[in-house]
Amino acid sequence: MALKTPKEYVESIKRRRPMEIWYRGEKITDPLNHPALKPSLATIMRIYELSHSEKFRDLLTIKSHLTGEICNFYTVPLTKREDAIQKTRLARSLAEILGCCTFRCTGSEAISGLYPTTYEMDQALGTDYHERFKKWLLHVQKEDLTVTAALTDPKGDRKLKPHEQSDPDRYLRIIEKRNDGIVIRGAKVNQTGILLAHEVVILPTVTLPEEGKAYAVACALPVDTPGLKYVLGRWPVDLRVGHDETEMIDVGKKYADHQAMLIVDDVFVPNERIFMCEEWQFTPKLMEYFTAVHRLTAGACKSGGLSLLLGATKLATDSINVSKMSHVRSKMAEMGMSAETLYSLSLSAGFEGFQHESGAWIPNSLLAHTSKFLATILPFNAIRYARELMSGIGETAPSAKDLKNSEIGALIDKYLAPAKEGMTTEDRLRALRLIENLTRGTNWTAMALHGGGNTEAARLMAFRHMNLGKLAKLAEIACGIEEDESKAEELISERMGKIDYGPSIFKK
Repeated sequence: MALKTPKEYVESIKRRRPMEIWYRGEKITDPLNHPALKPSLATIMRIYELSHSEKFRDLLTIKSHLTGEICNFYTVPLTKREDAIQKTRLARSLAEILGCCTFRCTGSEAISGLYPTTYEMDQALGTDYHERFKKWLLHVQKEDLTVTAALTDPKGDRKLKPHEQSDPDRYLRIIEKRNDGIVIRGAKVNQTGILLAHEVVILPTVTLPEEGKAYAVACALPVDTPGLKYVLGRWPVDLRVGHDETEMIDVGKKYADHQAMLIVDDVFVPNERIFMCEEWQFTPKLMEYFTAVHRLTAGACKSGGLSLLLGATKLATDSINVSKMSHVRSKMAEMGMSAETLYSLSLSAGFEGFQHESGAWIPNSLLAHTSKFLATILPFNAIRYARELMSGIGETAPSAKDLKNSEIGALIDKYLAPAKEGMTTEDRLRALRLIENLTRGTNWTAMALHGGGNTEAARLMAFRHMNLGKLAKLAEIACGIEEDESKAEELISERMGKIDYGPSIFKK
């Protein structure tokens, strides 16, 4: 199985059929050359490049459990504890390099969620979803395709279930079943990286009752499938992005991501690409398996972003000669510990997982959701420190074009010259813009808060996996309500200090 080079990736995107992409009221005809997508293209090309790097090969590649051949790590499900640990290390490492989404994580997590779910459906219902899924997965691995996942529906009235909405299309659904496939309609929002991907995996965003079975659909589509429409979202500094390299200094870095709205306008899906079709009773398992991997990644990813933010803060404080002051060191120490907290939780979630009968490795859900919960809090504490320490000029600094202007540039250089020897005014500006990018200028903070589920979603999912009945029983023994202390030994011996994990955590 060949790993694509950046050039081969670009050529494969050029071969896609024309796509209907809207941005600021106009159609984008060439996504590879549109300024708004320039940083996104740089991101994904960099990932393809790193898969060929001797230093990154062990992180970005893996042996396929289906073929035994080497393929991209993002095209396989987790099958063992070491895979989960590799996913954590990869997510953090790429975040430290890119400072943004990799585009390929959600697709890999959809793969990890569908693999055990389709197996269970086949075992219980006699369907052939698992074999269909593996056949599609072999195609993805062979071609080294970039896959994204589409989960988040517009949702409408949040108090109502999908089938109760005044407009039934507020959640993506099946509107017609045919002998050769289905027709689906709806929309998905916040779709990261989808405009530069090859395939999109559509999953339900909530667990469903039988009355909502039309919304229980999982399938894969090429992103250039007729009937798919896209609206590219805004990001705070998108108008700074252009072909002028000087202007790119004001963006803060050359790597970024994009989010788009996906409108599914009565799209036909052939049977071989359908992995769930009205099996509503399996939506809870699919959500559990997917989110266990997805939120493990969220912690690791934000850990890497925090590390990069800490590095930029060190540069900014060096430029004004305050990096060794005690209060500055204290705040930077807290930023660093926040990064390590998220990384440790992500690692632990992978380590404390269990082996599914399908062969998939399922991370520990409680730890994964705890990691995601803290990823909605710790980065924002660090963001406050970084913005405080960068000094006020970091929020209102002149543009790079002003600095390089023949008339005014010399005066800007005179008054904004850094205190650190060997650092130039442009160096200082670049460091400040990187902090601005991570804290205000891109969607990194939005993904920290909402990517992979918001704070309340993480709370609720984590709470489901807390065995409060067992803990209450232990408390009864500890305080003497229950006099038989041997019962404590029995309860504790079930896990011997470990977090509860395995199939038991999925019981209602």
